[in-house]
Amino acid sequence: MNQLPVNKIIFASFAFVLMNWRKIVEISILPLLLSLPLLTLSAEIIDFLNIFTEKSAVKTEDIQLPSGIVAYALLSLCGHISLSINMYRLVIFGADSVSWMPIFKLRQIVGFLGLTFFINLVTGLPLLFADLMWIHLAVSFFLVPISLNFINIATDQSLKFKWEISVITQVNLFFLQILLPLLSAMAINFLISSTGLPDIISWIVKVIVFYWTLINLALCYQLITQSNTSK
Repeated sequence: MNQLPVNKIIFASFAFVLMNWRKIVEISILPLLLSLPLLTLSAEIIDFLNIFTEKSAVKTEDIQLPSGIVAYALLSLCGHISLSINMYRLVIFGADSVSWMPIFKLRQIVGFLGLTFFINLVTGLPLLFADLMWIHLAVSFFLVPISLNFINIATDQSLKFKWEISVITQVNLFFLQILLPLLSAMAINFLISSTGLPDIISWIVKVIVFYWTLINLALCYQLITQSNTSK
């Protein structure tokens, strides 16, 4: 049984944005302000990362982190988590469940950090040690149902590591959450490099994809839980 009709979910995601864009803007303001200090260091961060990704004559002991980057990164992370929680709650519970004030519940923040670290660690190891994209995608496919726990955390539900979903449902969830955003990013990067479009377009697309994947995951969660409840 397919619990996730891809076309309907994609259209529902965009319809949700059209109906709730004012609330989305409202809950995005403070997280954006929390991220601004880190964004001002983006050029320095890119230069710092280039030291490791390119052959550089700079000695390791001479490398210095941009001033204040740790504090700014923590602020940005809190903003990212609070925005994600509010977006999930907006989809699940409606506009009355969220406000401009970010969510700062310690349990939710720790839960988000722990689940994010676990998923990134397990899916990132194949790329880190073997640079094998296909293994990374295979691991992501098996772990993608666990990402539904982000909504459980946002809605103060217990974590669930066994989801009663069919193979086709898992394939569609993997496509919506992993493949489609990845292909979109690759397509826009190719378009920018081949046509000389400004890099700001890439950032705009990334922001759109970020919001879309949040809404998309919450909609998938709703359909899966409703389907399992009705059995």
